[in-house]
Amino acid sequence: MAGFFGFFNYAKPGPGVDVNAPPKKAYFRFWELYWRKFSRFIALNMIVFAFLLPIITLLFLMYMGWSFSLLERAGEIPGLIAEAEQHEGMASIFGALQSILLEAASMLPPLVSFLLLAASAVFYGPVMCGMTYILRNFSREEHAWLSDFFVRMKSNFRQGAILGLLELLALGTLFFNILTPVPEDGIGFLNASMPLIRYISIFLVILVLFARNYIYAMAVTFDIKTRSIIKNGFAFAFVGLFRNFGVLLCALALIFAMLAIPFADIVLLPFFFFTFTGFLSTFATFPLIYKYMVLPQTKESDGTEPDGAEQDAV
Repeated sequence: MAGFFGFFNYAKPGPGVDVNAPPKKAYFRFWELYWRKFSRFIALNMIVFAFLLPIITLLFLMYMGWSFSLLERAGEIPGLIAEAEQHEGMASIFGALQSILLEAASMLPPLVSFLLLAASAVFYGPVMCGMTYILRNFSREEHAWLSDFFVRMKSNFRQGAILGLLELLALGTLFFNILTPVPEDGIGFLNASMPLIRYISIFLVILVLFARNYIYAMAVTFDIKTRSIIKNGFAFAFVGLFRNFGVLLCALALIFAMLAIPFADIVLLPFFFFTFTGFLSTFATFPLIYKYMVLPQTKESDGTEPDGAEQDAV
């Protein structure tokens, strides 16, 4: 049987592309490419979700703990529990997937949970490299097999692991600064500096999220040092400011939907979130990498502009 009712049949011929057709606007081209590769996006998202499951579970645990602390201060815990009992469980409040993952995590021995989390953190960067390679090719209308995900994971494992661990460390530290409440009996200077630290941390979180749009794409496109990738990533964070804000707002909208709509997370996260936001990021930001890095390098090597120069996506 070729796929599930033909849904995952990658050998099935498509309608083809008219090479003489005029270029489409970026918005329409994005959705045309997305729907053309829709089943592959779902399959790739499921693979990425499986690798990142321990990290996702930890984030859900931290979110639930943070939410309970806020509600406890506001004196709304009894009302929350009553609402959960009325709607048959915490899944109606925090989401079905969150409840399932937290219940499963509670059954694992602490050592096993730690080892799974450590492995997921190490694989995070290589997974992002593998996914970005496929999404980059799709955005440029170039071919890529799902098996290329594992090939790129392996070839970019060392550099990807370093980039991923640095990202997780940076975001973890910054979010800790943002979410840590000011102690009521703390030192006066510390209490006075906490708001400033929080605002600086918010700015840095946004900057890191902007830079990551380019970091993994450069890692799978160029053979350059990790330090240069990070430096260029932060430079592109400012160069592509409006693109980066658009990508971030779309990602935040999906995250808000998963947290606000009780059963949205069990559909969006395993099947759509990573590849949709990743494809949007690559589609919007890779043209800058092409313009400022690929094209000058190509001209320098052969003195000519390559055929089919990348169109600006935004």
